[in-house]
Amino acid sequence: MLDLKITNGRILDGSGAPWFRADIGVRGDAIVATGDLSATPATTTIDAGNRIVSPGFVDLLSWAQTTVIGDPHLEAHVRQGITTAIAGEGHSPAPRRPDAVTKDAPWVTLGDYLDALDAQGATINFALLLGASNPREMVLGNENKRPTVEEMQQMEAIVDQAMRDGAIGISTSLIYVPAMYSTTDELVALSKVAAEYGGMYFSHIRDEGDRIDAALDEAFEIGRRAGIPVNVWHLKIGGRPNWGKMPAIIARIAAEREKGLDVAANVYPYAASGTALSTLAPDWAMEGGYDDFLRRLAVPDDRARIMTEFRRQIERRGDRGIYVAQIFTDSQKQYEKKYLPEIAAEMALPQDEALVALFAAHAISPRVIYFSMSEDDVRTALQTPWVSVGSDASAPGAALRAANTSVHPRAYGTFPRVLGHYSRDEKLFPLAEAVRKITSQAALRAHIFDRGLLRAGMKADIVIFDPEQVKDFSTFDDPHHFSTGIDDVIVNGIPVLRHGHLTGALPGRTVRGRGYVPN
Repeated sequence: MLDLKITNGRILDGSGAPWFRADIGVRGDAIVATGDLSATPATTTIDAGNRIVSPGFVDLLSWAQTTVIGDPHLEAHVRQGITTAIAGEGHSPAPRRPDAVTKDAPWVTLGDYLDALDAQGATINFALLLGASNPREMVLGNENKRPTVEEMQQMEAIVDQAMRDGAIGISTSLIYVPAMYSTTDELVALSKVAAEYGGMYFSHIRDEGDRIDAALDEAFEIGRRAGIPVNVWHLKIGGRPNWGKMPAIIARIAAEREKGLDVAANVYPYAASGTALSTLAPDWAMEGGYDDFLRRLAVPDDRARIMTEFRRQIERRGDRGIYVAQIFTDSQKQYEKKYLPEIAAEMALPQDEALVALFAAHAISPRVIYFSMSEDDVRTALQTPWVSVGSDASAPGAALRAANTSVHPRAYGTFPRVLGHYSRDEKLFPLAEAVRKITSQAALRAHIFDRGLLRAGMKADIVIFDPEQVKDFSTFDDPHHFSTGIDDVIVNGIPVLRHGHLTGALPGRTVRGRGYVPN
C-alpha cells in the first residue's frame, strides 16, 4: 500500500532528460517506486491530468528565513513550486551574542534556530548557511579592523560550532557592513573550518560592477586556498558602461572550472536588483553601521567625499536606474515607488542632495531597486549550464499584500518566469533543462543529495505544473500577484498546495549539513 500515488503525468525527473510517462509512488516522506503502478493501491491518488510532474524546486538564495517564524505557510514561495529554501546570505539568524536575544527570537546558536524551526514546522524545507558576518559581529562588532590571533580563533570556533549545529556551509555578503571589512585571509581561515565538515562557500562577491574581475579573483582564491566549493550568488554585471561583459565573466569562471576549481553560480531572472539605498555610499562611510553613516553626513569634509560618490553612482546608473521602493518614515511616504529624478524634482533639489534628504529622515536605509543590468547579460548567464536560480527574496505575507508594499517581483515570479517566459516563450533552453537547473543542479550545489530527482529513495518533494499555463504576473509597479500554472506541490510526501489551494500542512523540515552532530 502506497501513501500517495501520482498518475497520468509527464515526468521530467530533474536530470535534464526528456519527459516520459510513469506513475510515482510515495510511502512516508520518500519516493519508493516509479513506473507502471496501476496495480498498486494507494491511500491517496493524484491524477496529474497530463501535466508535468517534476522534483520540487530548490531556491538557491531565499530570504524566507526572515519571515518563516510566525508565517510558516510562505505562500509566495509555495505557489512558485519552491520546496527547499537555501538561506543565510552574509548573515544567518544565529549564532549571535546572548545579549542580542529577544522574546520573539530567543535563539543563540544556529542549532537553537534550526530546532525552533523544526518545532514550529513550515510548508517547505530549509537549509541554512552560516553568515560569515555573524562571527565577525560577535567578536569584533562593526569595526573596520583585523582580528588578532586570539580573536580569529574565537571566530573559527563559532564557525566550527555552527557546522556541527547543521549549517551546510559558510556565506559572505561583501558589500555590506561588517563583511566589507573582512580580509581574504580571514575568509580563507573561516572557510577552511567549514570545509572540514563538507561545507561550501557561497558569496555575494565584493563587487558586481567596475571591479568584478578582482572580486571574482578573491572568490577563486578563497576556494583554492580553503579547499572548498564556491558559488557566486546572483551573478550579474551592473552599470551601463559594463553591459555586454557577461560572456567574458562566464568565460573566466569556466576557465577556473577547467582547472579543477569547483565553482558555479546562480542568478535571478530579472535585469534589476533590490537592496538598501545605502549601498550607494562608499565603504568607509558605512563603518560602524547606518547611524555612523548619518553622523558622517553631518561632517562637511566627510559629506563632500560622500557626495562625490553619490554623483558618480547617479551618473553611471542613468535617469531610470534608481527606483526608491520602500520609505520607512511617514514624512516622506510621498516619495515611495518613484525614480530618483522624480523625487529630486519634487524636493526641488539636485539628485545627490535628494539622497541626503532621504537618508536624513530615516533611522534605517530606504529600500531601492536598481535597474542596473542588461537583459542580454541576464540571458547569457541564465542559459549557462552550471548556473542555477535563486529568488533572492523572502515570501511576502498577507500584511504586505494588503498594504501594497513595494517588493521586487522576484518574490512572486522567479521560478515560473524561468519555466514560462524564458523556456517556453523565449526558448532560451528546453523545459527539461529549465527543470534541471532549478531541481537537481541546485540541490547538488547545496550538497543536498536526497532531493532534486524523481527516483526511488529520494525525498518526495514534487511539483505538478501546466507548462502552457505557468506564468509570472508580478511587476515592479504592481508586484503582489501570484504566478499561475503551478497547482499541486508536495513536500516530504505531504501536499501543501492542492488544486491551487494551500492545504495548511506544515511538513517542511530543516536539512542539516554533513557536519551535523545531534544533541
